[in-house]
Amino acid sequence: MTGTDLRGIYGITSTAFGASHEQAARFFLEGGVRIIQYREKGADTRTMIREASAIRELCRRYGAVFIVDDRIDVAMAAGADGLHIGQDDLPLSLARKLLPGKIIGVSAKTAEQAREAETGGASYLGVGTIFPTATKVKTTLIGLGGFGLVRSAVSLPVFGIGGLKLEHVGELKRRGADGMAVITSVLGASDPAAAARKLVDEWGKG
Repeated sequence: MTGTDLRGIYGITSTAFGASHEQAARFFLEGGVRIIQYREKGADTRTMIREASAIRELCRRYGAVFIVDDRIDVAMAAGADGLHIGQDDLPLSLARKLLPGKIIGVSAKTAEQAREAETGGASYLGVGTIFPTATKVKTTLIGLGGFGLVRSAVSLPVFGIGGLKLEHVGELKRRGADGMAVITSVLGASDPAAAARKLVDEWGKG
């Protein structure tokens, strides 16, 4: 899958809801999600490589794209399909040199950041935070209006992120989103795989 093929529901793993990263990835995959990001901020590197490698194997079994958040060393060691970086992480220019031909996503909150990422060779953008979210405390809310401004600034695939739920699918699609990144709306549900399936089915309508 190339950057231009990226679309739909984008699942981000978290251990905040009682499941392991591998279990979280399995919930998403069983629900039909075909883009998975491993996001871990506190574990040691060996643990991260072990977890990422296990998720990579799961993703291969399901035919899904596997992205590692922030840690290019873990992405390389685990054989991930790509990397996602924020504005304060590894520079995009360096990531592109180290990961030629791989998917590289970039977080953006403004049209300026989005255009810079597109010029620098990003494969897609994660745009937000759109709504308040418990999984990322220190963040700036941009709302749906801010998302629309970023979307109109670039031709890259753009994913909305931040507090997004099933009821937001239609509005995001109307504003030109290529996909929607989720954590809580799936992993915080009583039946995560079923919640993922509902999102995938809703996104696939029309």
